[in-house]
Amino acid sequence: MNASNQREREEYNVSFFENVELFRWAFKYIKPYWKMLTLSIILMISVSLLSLIPPFLMKNAINFYLHPTTYMMIQHPKPYAVKGGNNYFVPKKNGQYEIEKEKGQMYIVGKKLRYKVNVSSFDRMRIYEVSVIAFEVFLIYLFIFIITYLEEWTSQLVAIRTVNDVRNTLFSHVLRQPMKFFDSNISGRLVTRVTNDVQNLNDMFSKIIASTFKDAVLIAGILYVMFVMNPRLFLILLPVFGFVAFIIYVFRFFSRKAYRIMRAKLAALNAFLAEHLNGMIVTFLFNKEKEKSREFYVINNDYYHSSMKMVFIYAIFRPTIDFTRYFAITLLIWFGAKSIIAGNLEIGTLFAFVSYIGMLFHPINDMAENFSNLQSSMTSVERIKGLLNRPLPQNPRTSFVIKSGDIEVKDLWFSYNDEDWILKDISFKMKDGEKVAIVGHTGAGKSTISSILTGLYEYKRGSVKIGGVEVKECPFEELRKKVNIVLQEVMLFSGSVEDNITLWDKSISREKVLKAVRDLELEKFINSLPNGIETKVREGGTNLSTGQRQLISIIRAFVRDPKVVIMDEATANIDVETEAMIQRAIKKLTTSRTTLIIAHRLSTIRDVSRIIVIHDGRIVEEGSHSELLKLGGVYAKLYRLQNFENIESV
Repeated sequence: MNASNQREREEYNVSFFENVELFRWAFKYIKPYWKMLTLSIILMISVSLLSLIPPFLMKNAINFYLHPTTYMMIQHPKPYAVKGGNNYFVPKKNGQYEIEKEKGQMYIVGKKLRYKVNVSSFDRMRIYEVSVIAFEVFLIYLFIFIITYLEEWTSQLVAIRTVNDVRNTLFSHVLRQPMKFFDSNISGRLVTRVTNDVQNLNDMFSKIIASTFKDAVLIAGILYVMFVMNPRLFLILLPVFGFVAFIIYVFRFFSRKAYRIMRAKLAALNAFLAEHLNGMIVTFLFNKEKEKSREFYVINNDYYHSSMKMVFIYAIFRPTIDFTRYFAITLLIWFGAKSIIAGNLEIGTLFAFVSYIGMLFHPINDMAENFSNLQSSMTSVERIKGLLNRPLPQNPRTSFVIKSGDIEVKDLWFSYNDEDWILKDISFKMKDGEKVAIVGHTGAGKSTISSILTGLYEYKRGSVKIGGVEVKECPFEELRKKVNIVLQEVMLFSGSVEDNITLWDKSISREKVLKAVRDLELEKFINSLPNGIETKVREGGTNLSTGQRQLISIIRAFVRDPKVVIMDEATANIDVETEAMIQRAIKKLTTSRTTLIIAHRLSTIRDVSRIIVIHDGRIVEEGSHSELLKLGGVYAKLYRLQNFENIESV
C-alpha cells in the first residue's frame, strides 16, 4: 500500500504551477514548427467563428422571411422585394410597414397607407431569401469541413514532427547514459518512456491542446453572441452557466483524485504481470499457480474498483451536464414563449438561442473529459523532462590514440554506490600481447575490472592506462575501437548474421567479414547456417544455439582488429565440438593481442602467462598455474574444488 501511494504521489500529483512550467518546457520542441502551428491556431479560430454564423443566419431566415413582422420601402425594385401598388418593400427589423391579411388578400399597411400585395410575389420573395440563406449555410459548413481538414492536418503534422524529434532526442539521450543508469532503471520503464509517454505527448499536441483551444474560443464566442443578440435572455441563463462552472470544478477535483488512484493500481497490475510472466517457470516448478492467481485477483480487483469509481464519476457528470442543457432549453422556451406572446422577442431569436445552447454544451463536455487525458499527458511530460535532464557523461575532448596493448592499473578503488568498495587498491601491469587471466569467487570484482577497462564505469580513485593513455581521458570512440570484449552471454539483434557482425557499421565491408571468417577458420560454421552470413537472426538470437552466438561474437571482435581483447569465458555450457571450434577461433583472435581472460573454469587458463587471483575486491595472489598451486592459497582451493566437482559429476 505504501509503495502504491508513493507511486501515486511521484507520478500523478502535478500541481497547477508545475503544469504551467511543464507546458513551457514542452513547447520549446514546437518552436521549429511555429509557422505551421500559427496557421493551425488561425484555422482553429476560423472554424470556431464560422460555427457561430449558421444559427444567426437561421434566425434571420425565420424572423425576416418565414415569420416576417415589419417592412421598409425601397426606391428601386429588387428581385426579392415585395411589390405593393407601385412601390417595393423588403423585410426590415423595426420597419414602418406591416403585413395584414383580409379575406384571402394581403396588404402592406403603414403611415396611413395601404398597399395591396401580390401573394405570389410575396411567396417568391420568401422562398428566394430562404434559399439564399440555406445556400449560405451550406457554403459555411463546406468551408468548415475544408478548414477543419486543414486544421487537423496541420496540427497532426506539428504534433507528429515534434514527437518524432522528442523520441529521437530521448533515445539518443538514453543511449549516452552511463551503465550505472541502466543498472537502476529497468528496461520496461525506459521502453514506456520512449513509447507510451512520448505517444501521450503526441495526444497532447494533436488532440487535447487543439481541442481545448478550439472549444475555449467557441464557448467565448457563443456567450458573446448570445449576450449581444439578447442581453435579457442571456442574463436569465447566467445562473445556469454558473451552475455548469461549479459542476465542472467538482468533476475536476474528484476525477483527478480517482484518476491518480486508478493509474497507480494499473501500474501495480502491470508490474505484477511483467514480473510473474518472466518468472513463470518458477511458478510452475513450485506449484504456486493457485497462490499467484489469488494475488493477481486481489491486485486486479483493486484496479477494478478504482476503475468503477472513475466510471461512477463520469456516469454522474455526463447526465448532469445533459440535464442542465435540457433545463436551459426548457427555461429558454418558457421565457421566450412569454416574450414572443408579449411582442418582446422574435421566434428566430429564440431558435438561435436554443441552437447556441446545444452548441455550447458540446465543447464543455469535451473540455471536462480532456482534463483527465491532460493529466496523463502532463505526467508523461514530467517523466520525459526528468529523463532528459539527467546529466550525460562527458566524452573526453582529447586526441589521444591508443597505439599499443600495454595495460597499467595502479591503486584502483571502485564502488557502484558511495563508499561500498567493490575493488580495493588494485594494481597490475600487462605487456603488449601478453595473455593474463583473472580468477576469483563470484562477486570478487572480476567483471568490474573489464567494465572499467572498456569505459563502461568511471573510476574515481587510482589510475587505469591502456597504451599509456588514461582510460577516463580517452575518447569513447577510440577506447572502444581498441578494446573489445567477448561476453559469455552474447546479445544478438534482429537482422542478418552479417548485420550482427558489423553492427551496421558501413565501414566494415562484406569482404572484410568473409576474410575474418577465413582467418578464424570458421567457414564450416558459416556454411552450416541456412543462408550463410545472410541468415536471418531473430531478436536475441533465439534461433541460434549458445555456441553459434559465441562464434558470431568472436567474429564481431576480430573484424575490428582491437589492441586489447577481454574474454569473459566464452566456452561455458556448449558441446565439445563447438567448444573446440571456439577455442581455435579464440586462439586466432588473441594472437599478438593483449588478452585479459575473466575465467570461470580454471582448467581453461593453464597456458596463460600469468593468473591474477582476486578475493573480496583485492589482489591476493599472482603467478602461473603451477606457482599458484604450489602456494596452496585461494587459487589452489578453487582449483581443487572445481576438480572435485568434476570428479563427482563423473
